[in-house]
Amino acid sequence: MKAVIMAGGEGSRLRPLTCNRPKPMVPIANKPVMEHIIELLKKYGIRDIAVTLQYMPEKIKDYFGDGREYGVNLKYFTEDVPLGTAGSVKNAEEFLDETFIVISGDALTDINLQEALEFHKKNRSIATLVLKKVECPIEYGVVVTAADGKIRRFLEKPSWGEVFSDTVNTGIYVLSPEVLKYFEKGVVFDFSKDLFPILLRKEEPMYGFVTQDYWCDIGDLDAYVGVHTDILDKKVNISINAREIRQGVWASEGAVISKEAIIKPPVLIGKNSVVKDGSVLGCYTVIGNECHIGEGSTTKRSILWNSCILKNNVELRGSVLCSSVKCREKTAAFEGTVVGENCILGENALIKPGIKIWPEKHIDMGTEVCTNIVWGSRYSKNLFGSRGISGEINVDITPEFASRMAAAYGAVCKKGSGLAISCEEVDALKMIKNACVSGMLSAGAEAYDLGTSLLPVTRSAIRYYNLSGGIHISEGNKKGKIIIDILDNKGRNISRNEERKIENCYIREDFARCEADEIKAVINVPDHKVFYIRSILNHTLSENHDLKIALIAPSGDLKNIVSAVLNELNCRYEFVNTKEAHDKRKSLFSDLKTLSQVVRHGGFDVGVYFANSYDKIFLIDTKGRIIADDLYMALISYIHLKSKAGNKVIVPLNASTVIEKMAGENKERVIRTKTSPKDLMNRILDDEFDESMLDFFAMNFDPIEAFIRIIDYMALSDTNLAKIVDSIPDFHIIKKEVKCSWSAKGKVIRAIIEENSNSVETIEGVKVVGDKGWVLVLPDAEKPVCKVIGEGYTQEFANELTDIFVDKVKSISQNKIT
Repeated sequence: MKAVIMAGGEGSRLRPLTCNRPKPMVPIANKPVMEHIIELLKKYGIRDIAVTLQYMPEKIKDYFGDGREYGVNLKYFTEDVPLGTAGSVKNAEEFLDETFIVISGDALTDINLQEALEFHKKNRSIATLVLKKVECPIEYGVVVTAADGKIRRFLEKPSWGEVFSDTVNTGIYVLSPEVLKYFEKGVVFDFSKDLFPILLRKEEPMYGFVTQDYWCDIGDLDAYVGVHTDILDKKVNISINAREIRQGVWASEGAVISKEAIIKPPVLIGKNSVVKDGSVLGCYTVIGNECHIGEGSTTKRSILWNSCILKNNVELRGSVLCSSVKCREKTAAFEGTVVGENCILGENALIKPGIKIWPEKHIDMGTEVCTNIVWGSRYSKNLFGSRGISGEINVDITPEFASRMAAAYGAVCKKGSGLAISCEEVDALKMIKNACVSGMLSAGAEAYDLGTSLLPVTRSAIRYYNLSGGIHISEGNKKGKIIIDILDNKGRNISRNEERKIENCYIREDFARCEADEIKAVINVPDHKVFYIRSILNHTLSENHDLKIALIAPSGDLKNIVSAVLNELNCRYEFVNTKEAHDKRKSLFSDLKTLSQVVRHGGFDVGVYFANSYDKIFLIDTKGRIIADDLYMALISYIHLKSKAGNKVIVPLNASTVIEKMAGENKERVIRTKTSPKDLMNRILDDEFDESMLDFFAMNFDPIEAFIRIIDYMALSDTNLAKIVDSIPDFHIIKKEVKCSWSAKGKVIRAIIEENSNSVETIEGVKVVGDKGWVLVLPDAEKPVCKVIGEGYTQEFANELTDIFVDKVKSISQNKIT
């Protein structure tokens, strides 16, 4: 006995499920629907199978091969142009030398093929059609039979007035080989429209076998979802490669399910998938293989294909996610949503009911999707954020991405440019670093591998070895997040103009790769931190640093470097042990509170908290006060202005005006720039920078050197940190965020400028200066919000000014005024 699986279907009504695969390869209960058909044929001893192909044939061939892995023998017959159901089977005529079964590769059924075959033989039929009674037959071919099953009439997709029967054609046939003699090869010919009417007219023995077994034509998205409900309700007898670990809960090999997760059956969980604490899998949920369900995420009546990732607190209701969809924290998708393969849904994104998103789309953070998204690039418009490139390891930032990005960077630089490469001491980051090295080399750049390093050390190495730039890879502030800093020849993060060049190269992929003989050997620079430490020590001015210091620092290189410098300066220091909290915000608050108590009661001169190697530090004075953010900016400006007559400071637009007060009559020593760290870097180390500005750059962007310069100033001035802080005039700054859609941001800024035309500054956003202080309204570049920052001469004025402009932004963005 042989069979033909018709697997040429395109499945246009199933899009976007079928954008990147033919309909027979759409997964049902975590395996392609055609695999279920092969298993059904094999169950009844049918192992010689012809497969007719037309749409994306290689996808099917690559998956099933010759069928040996599935215990069958597959022969493929591919149509160059569509030939209809009968025309496609005619291509396999030489293979079909005995009675054979024709079955669709894109419908799910558990019918008893042996009964159908015996019915065929018993009636000596030339063609037996397997029929099924359905409630709504108008979407199918209706077949009218006599009491003995002999076919009398065909109606292809009739109107309700033509429905003379509720038995429909399933597209499953038992045929004798001679039926293929009724038409020529290469001619478009259909079984139900062309061949069967001919057999009927010629009064050939043709019968309908009505099956009571399960059959579902997966013709549209509703049917696709419904077939999974039927499987979980055990209405169809198929193999799902999973063990029923408790009633209604099936889990495949390697699945890891937290005891703190809530599972509401029926549910199917695929191979090697992970279900984390506090997640809820509601009824009729199907989780594919290698999926990750984050803490607090909930699903109900939803289907996830393989390799989907739901971060924490994602909400899915009646949704289908195709392969490799990534949902960031707090995203939500509702009834009838279908998300195509390789899409990324940004944090707090909301997908409204019934929305279809085609593959390879990146939905920005906070976006509310109300219409289908079909066209557009797979890439977000910008690779770069406010600082470098950031994302999740092996989700946003994979080795493939890193290699291509580094090649684009190398191509933007001149061929043969020397580029530093480094990462922090984490195995996952080393993997990305190695991928970056390959990309750099492929573009003809020379890679200087600093190994594991800190960002300030890499900035120093670029200047020390006179390199053209570099890449440093750091851990982000959230678990699994990483940051890639791309640096220029001064060790600064590259300008937005340079970022655009890299983005264009990356997205278009039009950059040249070098010839094989142009690829350079990697130059290993094993221990630049020795030179970095010596450089810091050489810049200290005081000969006596008799200070007692309390420190909190992450383990690894940062702690080692800080210890080495303090040992050379003969400082007494202790690392404070802290309990690591699960929530990093709570951890920071708790650690600073602990450090403050240690400094106040332990006889320390100063405390310092290094959160990491690239953010500004938190300082604690002897009064237990925390010096951070705006106060830290004021502190380093004060020290730099006092250190040397004529020193200038460059500060962002939102820094306090007390910095001008500290400059006294020489207010030109204070230069304002845009608020982003990138703009601050570029302005501090512009083309005409001097040694003093390199010092100020370090105070802003090198936590280790900044701290050493601060304690060196304390020792040189014979004063303590509390006295320095007391010398800074009081100031009052309030910072708030207001929701503001992307489309409303321009309107908000324009309206505020028009309303306050005589008292505004427009270096960035709009800064309104008044009698009580100033307010800066700044559209955020990465989120649908506006930042409102206000400084008042008193705390009350600061609150009043900020609240006024928060209300203005809300009012303008909601179209209440024009």
